[in-house]
Amino acid sequence: MEKETLEVFIQRLDRLEQAVAEVNLQLSSLVDVLVSNPLKDFKTGEEVMAYYGRNKKQNAKIVHKMFEKMGISGEPIPAEELQARMAQQGICAEDNEFSRAIIEEREK
Repeated sequence: MEKETLEVFIQRLDRLEQAVAEVNLQLSSLVDVLVSNPLKDFKTGEEVMAYYGRNKKQNAKIVHKMFEKMGISGEPIPAEELQARMAQQGICAEDNEFSRAIIEEREK
């Protein structure tokens, strides 16, 4: 892989952060619609994880409703199977900037 300048790296990081922020906003909007009594008083991520860790059945229902709203149906498959299917269709994770970043982080 060719060396990148700091400027190019910063630009890539900015695009990645914008994409993540957009996805986060969209998911937050869906959760606000689907959760009957949303709790907004969490102070830390640890509090959020503790709450949702205790409410797995409710979370499963919320995720199912979110998937329905997004038009996603069927049963989930393991990541390895998904990656194999994608490869069979000619989709290469290394061609996607976001996927490359994930792969790089895993290899550290």
